[in-house]
Amino acid sequence: MIKTTKDGRTIRTGEDYTAFRYQLHGEQSGCCVDCGRYTDPEAPLEWDSSFHIAHRGSRGMGSAIRDDVVGPKRGQVEGGKCGGCHRKEHGQ
Repeated sequence: MIKTTKDGRTIRTGEDYTAFRYQLHGEQSGCCVDCGRYTDPEAPLEWDSSFHIAHRGSRGMGSAIRDDVVGPKRGQVEGGKCGGCHRKEHGQ
């Protein structure tokens, strides 16, 4: 499902979020925007080679600033990252 909030943010869930992940993975030729490692969108999320969507800043408490579009604003998608880089970004 794709929902547009009152303040104009796009929220994707379920199959639409999965389709967005695969689209982003293809646009980046499967590589992490930080380290350039090839990623696998079907790998378990805990693997370093898995593909994660990285939002700028955090998505906010309760995803209050989440915006599932690629863009420069806080809450928008920075790009796809490998699991290793995404976890480092979040101090994990």
